[in-house]
Amino acid sequence: MRPFLLASLLLVLAAPAAAQDVTISRADGTEVTLSAADLADLPRAQVSVTGAAGPKLYEGPPLAYVMRAAGLPVGMRAHGDPMRGYLVVRGADGYAAVISAFEADKDLHGDVAILADTVDGEPLPEREGPRRVVIADDLKSWRSVRKVVAIDYRIVE
Repeated sequence: MRPFLLASLLLVLAAPAAAQDVTISRADGTEVTLSAADLADLPRAQVSVTGAAGPKLYEGPPLAYVMRAAGLPVGMRAHGDPMRGYLVVRGADGYAAVISAFEADKDLHGDVAILADTVDGEPLPEREGPRRVVIADDLKSWRSVRKVVAIDYRIVE
């Protein structure tokens, strides 16, 4: 019984670290997992969102850099078939939203979409984080997936 309890405790303690990883599926079916350290090494951007509680400043790597780190086509590599690409961003709670790859790419679209890990200079609260998609100029936050665990890249046939 003790080994089972010890194993269970170790799994519970390891869960927060694993929750910070983001798995990205490519259109060819392969996957890459970006760790918290991988994501922390990416350039950062800020998005200001005004809600009922007033303005909030989110910060994290732009989705374009997350895509590039996962080997997805961005910038000039997005020409041709990748222009039909889209991202399905999934949260730990099962919620998902679609973002076109074009609008996620800061080199091709004026608005910024980020994988935020802080708000107003502090880590995201537990109910939102550790990662949340925030898209500049969305009038509603419905695509702002909380607790992001996976991003699936697909191409419309």
